[in-house]
Amino acid sequence: MFDMIESMGPVAWLMIICAIIAMTVVAERLFYFHRVNINSEDFLRGLSSLLRSGQYNEALHEVRLLPGPMARVVEAVLSRPKLARNELRDIALEAAELEVFRVERYIRSLLACTTLEPLLGILGTVLALVAFYEQPGITDGAATMPEVAETLNRALLLSATGIALAIPCYIFYTYLVARARKTINNIERAGLECVHIICDAREREAEAAPAAPAKTTCRSGMCSLEKEPEPAADVAEAAE
Repeated sequence: MFDMIESMGPVAWLMIICAIIAMTVVAERLFYFHRVNINSEDFLRGLSSLLRSGQYNEALHEVRLLPGPMARVVEAVLSRPKLARNELRDIALEAAELEVFRVERYIRSLLACTTLEPLLGILGTVLALVAFYEQPGITDGAATMPEVAETLNRALLLSATGIALAIPCYIFYTYLVARARKTINNIERAGLECVHIICDAREREAEAAPAAPAKTTCRSGMCSLEKEPEPAADVAEAAE
């Protein structure tokens, strides 16, 4: 194995280094996606039950115990439950945008390895042929058939190795890109769903609040009912 690599020259070692980098990126990203994988349906269902019952602190505590970008986006929304719907939506989208870099980390380096592998193979092929024909007397027919066959074999082996290493790299790249897009979509969906759950629960609480009792006032022998003004805190909460 090492004898064959040494016979192919230094370009083969560069291709092996790119392959090791690609394998490291694939292993790290697969572990990351496995670690942050959360069932969004169950997560939003449990979160909705807590928020509709007004248990904001309990919901925030449960979210902080979960790993991953989805929990961080929902935590950013739950930290400001009194804001208006548009403001909460902006917070959710900004928090999701900040998580895009973490989700797509190192994936472009895998694309770089995928592109470099066949290029290095072609470069090794060209260099092997150039080195062979630069030998004295080669152009005058001094080379024997075994020497020509060995040179062609080494040159073609470099190209084949580069292509063979690039194929699995590109397969893993397309898979990781699709996985990253799905994760980002779930993150944005969870953030916006949390905004709607909070605002809908807040509106239902405002509608279910009991009306202020009316008091009877009498002036000049005439009695009338006057509704007591709502407290300033309730008015501000309803305005939100």
